[in-house]
Amino acid sequence: MRNRTVVLLALIGLFLVCAAPAKAQDTWIVDILTNPARYWNTTVTVVGQVQAVAPNPAGTTRGLYTILDDSCKEVLTVRSTDLPPVSRNFRVTGVIVQNPEQTNVPMMKELSRSAPGMSKTTLYLLIGAGAAFLFLLIVFIALLTKPKKQAVPEATIRPAPRPMPAVDPSRTTRIAVPPPAPSPVAAGGGKTQVYINLGADIFVDKGPERGKEFPLHQQVTTIGRPGMRKNDIEINDETVSKEQASIFYDNAKREFSVANESTTNPTRLNGAPISGPTVIEHGAVIEMGRTVLIFRKS
Repeated sequence: MRNRTVVLLALIGLFLVCAAPAKAQDTWIVDILTNPARYWNTTVTVVGQVQAVAPNPAGTTRGLYTILDDSCKEVLTVRSTDLPPVSRNFRVTGVIVQNPEQTNVPMMKELSRSAPGMSKTTLYLLIGAGAAFLFLLIVFIALLTKPKKQAVPEATIRPAPRPMPAVDPSRTTRIAVPPPAPSPVAAGGGKTQVYINLGADIFVDKGPERGKEFPLHQQVTTIGRPGMRKNDIEINDETVSKEQASIFYDNAKREFSVANESTTNPTRLNGAPISGPTVIEHGAVIEMGRTVLIFRKS
């Protein structure tokens, strides 16, 4: 009877693990960016966080937005007729096409967008936890149904008390205390972070932050007034939006571009208002509110 119970529970656990619902395979952004030829005109699904939105034309819900997942620090540009809110996570399904402004650079034409469900990692953890619980349950039942052997009483042998040695108060024993181990940072074991200089910076020429310099060292550099979004370049100017603009770096072409992200305060490049990503050269003048920025290459 005990063996049948154990086998039955094992079969139930195996059925629950095998019957776990399979989840559609998502595509990593790093795979699309490093091997775009494999995904041209292919429908894929990515899950990530919206980083920036660029309405085109300005004031509408149409335009471009960028999405970032855990596979790399580079973003994927998505073309949509209904722009999503920034910093929200979504599951986006669309067709990979070539960016009309950048040769051999992939972008996604959005077909559908929804809130992400349970991640694959969470699903696997739940399945593993269920399997472990069933295994422990089987072991527990097996132990309960195992017949107990009757213990044979044994004679108790009590050792004779040992006399305590006499203590000489004139003799003191000192115990050496080992020195504390050095911390990893003090011992030089701390890991040094790598700083990548892209060979360009932003200089504040006019405005409350005049005279400040901001070196560019990321794929995407956000600009705006301090607020909900953590901007890489913070401008304490009331005429600048909290999510004013972003500067993008193209690894393949080694060039920079700037895009407006504010729906209330325009961003101007060399005096002309912009919307989507626009290439900037050395000495370019970027205006937002009362603040004037100069793009410089070293």
